[in-house]
Amino acid sequence: MRMRDLEKASGVSRETIRFYIREGLVPEPARTHRNSATYTPEHLARILTIRRLKDERFLPLSVIRSLFAGEQPDWLEPQMLPEIDHLLRARLDADGERQNALAFCLQLGGDPDHLADTVTAGVIDIAPDGTISPRDARILRLLIDGMKIGFTRERGYAGQAYGRLADVMHTLAELEVKDFFARVAPHVGELEAADMAERGIGILNQLMAELFTREVLALLGERRRIANDNSGVGQDAERLT
Repeated sequence: MRMRDLEKASGVSRETIRFYIREGLVPEPARTHRNSATYTPEHLARILTIRRLKDERFLPLSVIRSLFAGEQPDWLEPQMLPEIDHLLRARLDADGERQNALAFCLQLGGDPDHLADTVTAGVIDIAPDGTISPRDARILRLLIDGMKIGFTRERGYAGQAYGRLADVMHTLAELEVKDFFARVAPHVGELEAADMAERGIGILNQLMAELFTREVLALLGERRRIANDNSGVGQDAERLT
């Protein structure tokens, strides 16, 4: 099949397919001519597998590459703390009930476009029945609170800004989970691991808030210093003229 056929069958754009080929996730196609390539059912199967692992299991490409290479990352070993996700979910997601996303958004003073932005950015996940989890409800409330004090769509606080924050959190979570399984999991039982993870998440949340505040204040202080220095240079130039 040609590239256009592969695009249609997989639902993946040719730019993404070419990226997968460059990264070694998908084999090089057979080249019939310099600017012509032929793809096989194996190429389609590999692309569909990547798409499923990304969309359903939320695995990053680095992990998918390891799986294709036959290397099982330690943190994915099924025998290592097999029930920790259920234990943590029971502790951290036990409060509240699911509720209709649109109704909740309107109740808070938000609007459908605001809700759509959060979904598009991957910040809020709406189930097929139109509901969101208690945690997503709390996230949506915070975003709408921000909108009310001036962080509005008109000022650029929409999909792209939310998506950037979600990407940062995903990267941090991936690093912390991998470190936890590498450094802690081999040495403790499942209940102790769940206790450490639960308390560690609370500590990390507070730590991130303090670090973020410190960095914002430091940047504002640096901005003031640079602005004052530039102002002084301008005044000196005026006196020389």
